[in-house]
Amino acid sequence: MVMAETIDDERLVEQFNRGDESAFDRIVEHYSSDVAALASRLLGWSGEVEDVTQDIFLAAFLGLKKFRCDCSLRTWLFTITVNKCRSYRYKRMLRKRRISEVVDKATEASAGTADKASMDNETFDRIRRAIQALPAKYREAVVLRYLQELPAEQISRILGISKNALQVRLNRARARLRDDLGELTKEKL
Repeated sequence: MVMAETIDDERLVEQFNRGDESAFDRIVEHYSSDVAALASRLLGWSGEVEDVTQDIFLAAFLGLKKFRCDCSLRTWLFTITVNKCRSYRYKRMLRKRRISEVVDKATEASAGTADKASMDNETFDRIRRAIQALPAKYREAVVLRYLQELPAEQISRILGISKNALQVRLNRARARLRDDLGELTKEKL
């Protein structure tokens, strides 16, 4: 069975290299569940498995012309999967660290500003908790815009989203903060 699968894989690779892109569709169809399952296990969270899987098959599509059939197609795809998962975990760790540093700096900066603006500690803590309770994509936008005071164009580049998507995130974040902070929004925000 393994030998027949290897021969089929080699045939699909040859067909793809001759310009038959439907051969790649068959590769994706055959291996996508295995690749997704491995990615899910390696990442330990399901939120980005679909994105990672798409990136894996994009890398496979771009690299398939160089595939020499030295190993099985499954092994080659699993190697790409492991490497992409490592990259995603590393990027995720950096993103968390960066956001944590921004929140820490914003907390320190806001604490000094809070004294100057006569904002009592309890109010400041409520606002900080409300910002931390926002979903990550909204919290990132709020921290970068209002605490780091970056322009929308720069934030869009940092987050890898359009200016319109940024505005939507900021509007939704402000609405949630208004709901969470209730009477404070009328008084101080």
